[in-house]
Amino acid sequence: MKQARRVFRIGSWAALAATIVMAATVAATVYTGVQALAGHTTYPVEHRLGPLTFRDTLSTGVAAGGDVCQVARVDSIDGTPDCNNFFLSADSETDVDGAVRRQAADVHPVTVRLTGEVQLASSGGWSNFVAAQLVKKVLVGVGVVAWLAMVWRLLAAAAAGTAFSPRTVRLLRGLGWLTIAGAALAPLLSHYTSIVQTGYGAQSFGEEMMLAPWDGASTGVDFVQIALGVLVLLVAEVFRHGADIENEQRLTV
Repeated sequence: MKQARRVFRIGSWAALAATIVMAATVAATVYTGVQALAGHTTYPVEHRLGPLTFRDTLSTGVAAGGDVCQVARVDSIDGTPDCNNFFLSADSETDVDGAVRRQAADVHPVTVRLTGEVQLASSGGWSNFVAAQLVKKVLVGVGVVAWLAMVWRLLAAAAAGTAFSPRTVRLLRGLGWLTIAGAALAPLLSHYTSIVQTGYGAQSFGEEMMLAPWDGASTGVDFVQIALGVLVLLVAEVFRHGADIENEQRLTV
């Protein structure tokens, strides 16, 4: 029992340290964002404090894609303009017929979508996109701080031997609902703080694959994270039942 409590105590200290570090990061993010919006600094920003380095950047998601060619000529210099040349073939099959290449494998590509990130620089002063990204970073950061703080208090309660208590049940429920809310709101937050929604347009030129802004919202809600939140809520009910039993035993004694 003492060994278990020692482990919980060490875990609570680690969670507290992580909470403090994350809270300091959020504070630095707010300071940097306000300075940038006021025209006193520009992104990217790098702060150094002894061996510690804090770097804050701006970025936006981009995507490119289209149909994959099912038939293409391998001797064409310009390629196929209306589709992307990406071919798969089985080891025992050949998919080349003279200068013509065909999708011959039993599993073959039909469409392609590539996603990535473009690093941005700001010129200082007010920017809708900078303001939106600041709001997004702060909301996410505050959520992480709250989550870590609840983990810290849970581990501290376990170290103190009061794991089965109404307070622990409330903390577990808070963790569960915060996890679910984070998964449900993430796509909306990404969408409404994207570069397109804040008033910018984008164009790409040349013969390379065309890039377009992408906010990540199309990936949808993370149902694995929601399932994890539901599981935490179920664990909270188990702890509530345990707290009721412990309270009844205490009253009986």
